[in-house]
Amino acid sequence: MGIYFLEAGANQRASTVVYDRAASAISTVAAEAMDWEKIFDGAGWFHITGITPAISSSAAEVALAAVRAAKERGVRVSCDYNFRKNLWKYGKKASEVMPEIVRYVDVALPMRRTASLLWESAWKMGSWQREVQSGKLDLEKYRALCERVLEAFPNLEMQAITLRHSFSADHNGWSGVLHDRKEFLVGPYYEITDIVDRVGGGDAFAAGLIYGLVTNSSHQEALDFAVAASCLKHSILGDFNRVSVAEVKKLVAGEASGRVQR
Repeated sequence: MGIYFLEAGANQRASTVVYDRAASAISTVAAEAMDWEKIFDGAGWFHITGITPAISSSAAEVALAAVRAAKERGVRVSCDYNFRKNLWKYGKKASEVMPEIVRYVDVALPMRRTASLLWESAWKMGSWQREVQSGKLDLEKYRALCERVLEAFPNLEMQAITLRHSFSADHNGWSGVLHDRKEFLVGPYYEITDIVDRVGGGDAFAAGLIYGLVTNSSHQEALDFAVAASCLKHSILGDFNRVSVAEVKKLVAGEASGRVQR
């Protein structure tokens, strides 16, 4: 089983992740071993991330086969690009593998820091890093980035991006945007201090957005729910967002006092 170790940072010291994925089951899986008909029987949505194809060449082949099989069966596909530089060690770059997978995707998720790495964008990592550290984000840049990706991949229905203002390891600003080819939508902004654990924030955003889209919320409502859900994840130790739908909706409605609920 693949695992990872997290050394939690604080204040100006960043958190550090060490992966132990070599020889894990997912790293050796073969596409021909998969019964796609059975796997996708009754499924309506398939979500994949950029972590799986980063693990090994065979995992990348399975990831591509999975999105193809899903689309062939009418299953809606979402993908979180999730670039992890410490995993891409088998001779392929993300920019060589991920675009082919994304050609089978309907809903694309967070990619701010991975833009130049996945699609060799004109914006370099240095400029993104300066924005993150300064706490000032240029929304028009993100609109342009979304439009560039949507133009490159006509199959995409929408592109969402999380926006993190990283003042320190314990103090972040948090929001998100979504471009659905009709509108560029901006989510609510939350200032998060005394962060318990930021790991899993992107996954919480993805889950919140998928939930909103599956329950037929408007795209703005789905984005607002995703931003609020991922904001609350920062208060929970571990990968999983353990809040309820009701808690998220309370935050969306403006209830952010943090008072004890009795």
